[in-house]
Formats: sequence, structure tokens, C-alpha cells
Amino acid sequence: MLPFLLAGALIAAQPGACPSDLLVANPQLKVIRAKDRTLDNYIVTVNVQNRGSSSQRLAVNQHLDLLINQRPAGTQPIPGLGANESYPAAFRFQLAHQRNRKPVVVTFHYVMDDKPRPGENCTTANDQVTATL
Repeated sequence: MLPFLLAGALIAAQPGACPSDLLVANPQLKVIRAKDRTLDNYIVTVNVQNRGSSSQRLAVNQHLDLLINQRPAGTQPIPGLGANESYPAAFRFQLAHQRNRKPVVVTFHYVMDDKPRPGENCTTANDQVTATL
């Protein structure tokens, strides 16, 4: 009987689902050799997804920052997303061509510019992803 009471207490203590919560995941890199052979074009992409059960406000102000080797390199507005809707974000940058380049560390950081309303972006633990590419 005690295990059932403990299980019931644990279930009751679980927080409810977050109405809208964004996840930044799946970074990818594509390198394209530029016409100018001294440069390489890099295209980095990431998926921003509303994992919540509700849509965001249509007029929500939010953006995604890109940091390359811990330095700001770009920003991109993110539209309000519906429940389980994804937004593919992409950034392009150039680096001098090097035969044996060290890996590039990219960080994508989601920022809600508006003050979050109750039920919006319930956790910030998944608002950033860093990848060594």
C-alpha cells in the first residue's frame, strides 16, 4: 500500500505541462568554398521548436543570437510559433580558408525580448545549444 501512496504523491508533485516552451536543437554546419579561394562560406542552421501545448502570442518579440568562438556574430528575429511548430534558423558567415582549420564552436542562444507572461518559456534550460563543428 505504501508504494502506491508514494507513487501517487510523486505524480501529484509533478508540474503541469508548459503551455509554450521553446527548444533550440540540432545545429548543423555546411561549408561552401567561395569564389574567392581565400575564403570559406559557412552556413549554420538550428531548429527552434515550441514544445508546448499552446501557441505563442503572435506579436511576441524574440530572437536568436549566434556566437562564434564565444563572440557575437549575428542575430535573427524568431516569429511567434504555434504548438509543436518549428522554425529553421540559418546564419551565414565567412572565415579565411585554412587547410587544417581548428573546429569552430558555435552557440545559438534564444532570447525572449518581451517579459514572459505566465506559461511562456517555462524553462530556460533548453534555450541554448553549443556545438563544435
